[in-house]
Amino acid sequence: MKNIILIGMMGCGKTTISKKLSEVLNRPVIDIDEYLEHKYQMTIAEMFDISEDYFREREHVCCQDISQLDGYIVSTGGGVIKNPQNIKVLKNNGIIFYLDRPIENILQDIDTASRPLLKDGPEKLYQLYHERHTLYLQACDYRIENQTSIDEVINQIISIILNK
Repeated sequence: MKNIILIGMMGCGKTTISKKLSEVLNRPVIDIDEYLEHKYQMTIAEMFDISEDYFREREHVCCQDISQLDGYIVSTGGGVIKNPQNIKVLKNNGIIFYLDRPIENILQDIDTASRPLLKDGPEKLYQLYHERHTLYLQACDYRIENQTSIDEVINQIISIILNK
């Protein structure tokens, strides 16, 4: 059974939706960021303090590890699409869903101070979206607009999975 891979901007709902999908589909869930922190015994902020390249190299190793799993729901970090090799390995055994959520909605829900890439303020989120939106679209098998309820997003994903 292929993995369900969730990609999208930080704050788009990947973690919340992956946990609910896990409950509904009775499938295990794994968060790449949590896996990465556990594997390397460092926080993401500590890795970014070394360098973004340092973090991205470790993120790729984790994508390779996770691509070997079967039947999981995978929540990725927002920048996973920056390395095309991440998408390539995740697609080997996964269906990729881009959770596209309006930036205004994201800013209402997240604490920008706790996000390493947003330490310069919320306007950085608009810049990141502009840089990454096309990459998300190129990487995904399906785009899901996350503008309604979490249950509606989950129903859309389940409908796609059941009709494959």
